[in-house]
Amino acid sequence: MALLRRVTAWVRSVGKRARRDASRTWRVLSDPGARPAVLYALALAAAGASFLLFLTGDGGSPGGVEFGLLMGSFGTVLYMSLRQAGSAPRQGR
Repeated sequence: MALLRRVTAWVRSVGKRARRDASRTWRVLSDPGARPAVLYALALAAAGASFLLFLTGDGGSPGGVEFGLLMGSFGTVLYMSLRQAGSAPRQGR
């Protein structure tokens, strides 16, 4: 019976930790101050995945997945650049 109680307590603690970790992750992802870093990390990860797929491929032209990852990376960087360009302080006003 003690073993069953310990297993039940462990399962409950895993659920609580998972919810706590998910809550922390959501706070970081939804924080406006951390958003540029998260999106640039996403773009870097997509470009890195595309490069790794190209290296492990047959050496021919890039496939659709590789091209899609590159376009996703490019689009993310373009979005961040345009978004930050409009947030600069205006001088003379």
